[in-house]
Amino acid sequence: MEKVLFLDACIREEGSRTKQLCDVYLEEFLKAHPDAEVDHLVLRDGVVKTHTLEKLNERDVYVRAGDWSHPMFDLGKQYRDADYIVIGTPYWDLSFAAILKVYLENIMVADLTFGCNDQGFYGLCKGKMMTYITTGGGVIDGQNFGYDYMKAIAAMTGIDETQCFYAQNLDIVGFDAEAILEEAKEKIRAAF
Repeated sequence: MEKVLFLDACIREEGSRTKQLCDVYLEEFLKAHPDAEVDHLVLRDGVVKTHTLEKLNERDVYVRAGDWSHPMFDLGKQYRDADYIVIGTPYWDLSFAAILKVYLENIMVADLTFGCNDQGFYGLCKGKMMTYITTGGGVIDGQNFGYDYMKAIAAMTGIDETQCFYAQNLDIVGFDAEAILEEAKEKIRAAF
């Protein structure tokens, strides 16, 4: 059975345009992979916390011992073991919602999700693909730095293939937001 980890960094519980695109993607994915299991991790629900010095010091003790049994590593193990990663986040300030960065700080652990040697970083994750989904009120083209960042994270953790779906200009006067969303949904459907 293939494992899909859906990282839901959509901030709005209701009416999230990004979540609408994610729902279409996951629906199509499950049609193409009927035996897949989706683990939906809603980041806004307090799943992750920022690091403190005390937490980092405690983490370092476990890392040096190679002991991944502490619950602080559960998110990293979940990410490491997923076959597919799907990320949904709004396009904010040329990037993504801050809660996604906090999540990444919790899962990026040397010898758990990536390793390092004299050649550089290498991935320890089994993921086949990372899919990044976002929506923006303004222009995204040419400045999708959140996706660029996530492509680098994917490469560092051993996920070779990435793809991005987005809808832009949703809040610009004169643009039809519903038509733009529908066009993005059709692009997602066509990808399968």
